Amino acid sequence: MTAPVFRVCTVKAGFFKTVTSSMVLASCLLGSYAFAASAGPALQKAKQEADAKGFIFETSHDEIVARAKKEGLLRGLVGFEPQTIRALKEGFSRRYPFINTQFEEITGPDSAQRFLLELKAGRASSWDIAHLSPDFHNDYLPFLEKIDLLGMARQGVLQIHSKMISPESRNAIAISSIVDLIAYNKKVVPQDKLPRTWDDLLKPEYKGRKFVMDIKPNSMSALVPSMGIDWVLDYARKLAAQQPIWARGHTRYLTGMAEGEYALFVGTYYHSVMRLRQRGAKDLEVLILEPVPVRVTETHGIVKGASHPYSAVLFFEYVAGLEGQKILYEVEPFKSSIYSPGSKAEELVRGKRISVIDWQHIVKQQEYMDKIFAAYGFPKAGGSK
Repeated sequence: MTAPVFRVCTVKAGFFKTVTSSMVLASCLLGSYAFAASAGPALQKAKQEADAKGFIFETSHDEIVARAKKEGLLRGLVGFEPQTIRALKEGFSRRYPFINTQFEEITGPDSAQRFLLELKAGRASSWDIAHLSPDFHNDYLPFLEKIDLLGMARQGVLQIHSKMISPESRNAIAISSIVDLIAYNKKVVPQDKLPRTWDDLLKPEYKGRKFVMDIKPNSMSALVPSMGIDWVLDYARKLAAQQPIWARGHTRYLTGMAEGEYALFVGTYYHSVMRLRQRGAKDLEVLILEPVPVRVTETHGIVKGASHPYSAVLFFEYVAGLEGQKILYEVEPFKSSIYSPGSKAEELVRGKRISVIDWQHIVKQQEYMDKIFAAYGFPKAGGSK
């Protein structure tokens, strides 16, 4: 097996903290694009297996770049915010100046369903990259190009952490993660009054509108992989019996919390809290309980029949690498993948027990949420104080 050729990695202060030498090496690998993939038996076997299943598998990164250069264009319908799209476009263009990029944002289940209908009708062929809405994840899969992202990542042809890629379809990638936690106002809740475990929230002192919970149980569903559905449903019933302040959405209630209106928000998003802190809500703090609920997100794939598939492959590699992950954290903001070594999301949960809505659970998450919602007893959002 021939040795990879690495480029020197430059890490800017303020984004990555000191990590072990193995983590630094892994981070450099993920950020590197100048390398030589092995032409050894394992690589050839992986290609043969991919070919037998009808997947495209390239054994050389240089070949992928050469093919992308001939394509010269990339059109993506992506799930990022506009400012993130601009930053990724600029960074990717610096890396591959011969690829002209055209990206548009797609948001919400209605837009996702319309795009899915276009795919089914064969009217979406002008797009190379598709955002795979979690509401219709499995419905998208038949309309993705069979490019073996997983196999090429495992063999080092692509510098993408293999856990970012679906082990089932092999051609869908989750580019970022959502970390769920508890938010609190440090001026309202003293440190010694904070819960230390999930079970602590069931104590008498937390009963009677002492904490906020979203009626949509995204965060609670992420406890299922670690704790099991039976435990989560029992816990949901007990939480509901604590008479929380039922909410719908997060920003409004976190804003109220920053002003001292609420004490705790159970099951909110790290990026939502940090975004408000960035805007001046300095009294908001985060509390991480284990197992830490995490959801892989921003899933994308390459549209079947895409005109520029190799350019799309290079874009996925770029976003999964150090530079792309830095953009997701700083611009999105506060979103990066727990599977990107050295990223802020990985750093946040490092050494902790996590419970991940990963590829195995994505297709079941709505089922989990429906059952948890029923366990809550169909509470109404909001409510008078």
